[in-house]
Amino acid sequence: MENDSALVTENDRKTERPGRNRCLDLFKGIAALGVVFVHIPFPGAFGKCMTTIGSCGVMLFFLISGYHAFGKREEMQKKLMKRFRRNLLITIIALLVYFAVEASTHLHGIERWLRDFRQPRLYLRMFLFNELDIINASVLWFMLALLYAYLIFWLMYRLDLQRYAKFAMPLFILLRIGLETYKYATDGDWRICSNVFVAALPLMLLGYWIAEQRERLMKLPAWVAAVCGILSLVILFLLVITDPFRYNITQIFKLAVVFSAFVFALKKPSLRIFPPLCSLGGEYSLHVYLWHMPVIVLLWPVFEKHGFSEEFFDWCLPLIVAAVSLLLAVVIVNMIRTVKKAQASCSVT
Repeated sequence: MENDSALVTENDRKTERPGRNRCLDLFKGIAALGVVFVHIPFPGAFGKCMTTIGSCGVMLFFLISGYHAFGKREEMQKKLMKRFRRNLLITIIALLVYFAVEASTHLHGIERWLRDFRQPRLYLRMFLFNELDIINASVLWFMLALLYAYLIFWLMYRLDLQRYAKFAMPLFILLRIGLETYKYATDGDWRICSNVFVAALPLMLLGYWIAEQRERLMKLPAWVAAVCGILSLVILFLLVITDPFRYNITQIFKLAVVFSAFVFALKKPSLRIFPPLCSLGGEYSLHVYLWHMPVIVLLWPVFEKHGFSEEFFDWCLPLIVAAVSLLLAVVIVNMIRTVKKAQASCSVT
């Protein structure tokens, strides 16, 4: 089974094809919901724990992408460029949708809002620093970072540098831990860490290393990975709830959680604990991720206008957003299937 990337993982195909890693789909389903609850969080300690799961989910998606970037040089150059082009198309479509949704919220001052797009610096900030706030699309930083990472991996194969990936991996992980700690200590801009070098490459290089060392890692008992992952997650929850230290050390345990979960999924690919979450992770995670922010943008003012209570916004709206996003993902996936079937029947005739 080969997944082309973290979120863009053969979403248009049947979930029950032979060899699909159902356990990994489960983790991806949990991660997709976690990402939603990062952007419309629950309150209190529970909200902090769900946000932590979401941040681990983003790391898992990058890790999967790196794992599937390992292979023969000539073959991977073609695959990486194919994945880059496909993800680029998806990103462009998403940017256009986000632009349209945000424009609908500026109908009374549309000219003033559009005037900001005349500034060349805006586009430099967009594509160099993933700054998409003007269209309320900051969530799409993941897609931009993934695109840049694919280009870097393609260049790595092109220059025949892949043998050095295992040496670069710990350096980038240390960079991630260091900058995350700095951001936490100084309350710095989140974009310091949400870019290709700090967010994408450390995890993708780690995934690449896992693929490279797969035979050795498969000798590790599944229960060891499970215990390591559970203990790391418990410690992680305690750290985010109590915040006992001046410096943020959660990145260490987030890496341990993601690494352990992925190795466990490799060991138990057929494990199906909760089939609905497996389906979510297998077919719909991409679209839940892509479209949950427009759902938030459109639903929030509707409920606010009707004067719903603060408790509703804290506990009910996150669940409504998740449900609507999933429903939208189901509709989109089925539409894509229908179009592909029509195209296939036309080509046959």
